[in-house]
Amino acid sequence: MKLLILSDANSIHTQKWLSSLVKRGFNLHLFSLFKPSSQNAKLYNDLGIIVHTIDLKHKIRNLRNPNISKILYITSLHKLKNIVKTFSPKIIHAHYASSYGILAYLIHFKPTILSVWGSDIYDFPKRNFINKWILKKVVKSADCICSTSEAMRKIIKSDYARNDCYLIPFGVDINKFRPKTIKKNTFTVGTIKTIESHNGIDTIIDAAKILVHDKKLDDLQFLIVGEGSLLTMMKDKCTKLNLNSNIKFTGYIPHDKIVSYFQKLSVFIAVSTRESFGVSILEAASCGIPAITSNVGGLTEVNKNLKTGYIIEANNGKMLSEKIIKLYNNDKLRKEMGKKARKRVIEKFDWNQNLEKMITIYSNYIK
Repeated sequence: MKLLILSDANSIHTQKWLSSLVKRGFNLHLFSLFKPSSQNAKLYNDLGIIVHTIDLKHKIRNLRNPNISKILYITSLHKLKNIVKTFSPKIIHAHYASSYGILAYLIHFKPTILSVWGSDIYDFPKRNFINKWILKKVVKSADCICSTSEAMRKIIKSDYARNDCYLIPFGVDINKFRPKTIKKNTFTVGTIKTIESHNGIDTIIDAAKILVHDKKLDDLQFLIVGEGSLLTMMKDKCTKLNLNSNIKFTGYIPHDKIVSYFQKLSVFIAVSTRESFGVSILEAASCGIPAITSNVGGLTEVNKNLKTGYIIEANNGKMLSEKIIKLYNNDKLRKEMGKKARKRVIEKFDWNQNLEKMITIYSNYIK
């Protein structure tokens, strides 16, 4: 089956989808607004996937937030139309409604499947009424809508009147993300997130200060994996609070090396102020690690309070420290939660199961 994917070539989620679909015999072309890195270009080349790009990265002021420079996305329409004409795909699958979804809408291809990921639903339409109007057009025009979380699925149903929205989570490779069999000698609390304001890194540091200095648990270690615009600020905060010997920042770690960092952890933290789904929590859970997460967005779908971890309010370092202490003092409880977390991933979020759901949807739209 010929399938044209519209998605960011550098996204690990894009790479996972395409790698799996190629192995299932799909003939794939990928259209990306941004040029793949040399490593990712090699990955696609080895898989036999043709990547088309206009490489707008250095022309867009801020890739993370909506801004006027993103109108340059429209300059790709002519090239995209030519790709469709030459490749003649059976289906176009656009990932992310507020960029690739708009492009798919403007070329009027049928059938088009749209997958919503997060900020395209949570942030983009709230910027102004024009964005809201555009998104309604995009969602209405798609032949099929897929959501990575139940929380977004409810929004698609209530705000955009699309009851035919399928739940296709970002699943986990349970054979790759496995518990570490070697006993941990250090109690390590950590997160694997971009260092941005909405990911609650400062709240983790606040909790560390309470635990290390106020509660005198100076053997606790904190591991913060990721890069972002607030990395320097968060490092400076650790220095001011005299936490440098207890908190380690690793910077960016490639996804193919990330499993060992999950396996170092005793507890995973994700106290974001907004989150569409939270695949990193599932990756931690698959490694048998309980989580402490905030009660926002899709996080309540991936972590079950008192079963696979704890759910707390965002921006509350004191509450976070209290939950960490509970797991620090009760190793049996921590291990039981970790086992339940992995069991739940196997039952509900196995990558291969999600792949099968997506392939079934593709089959339904081939006449």
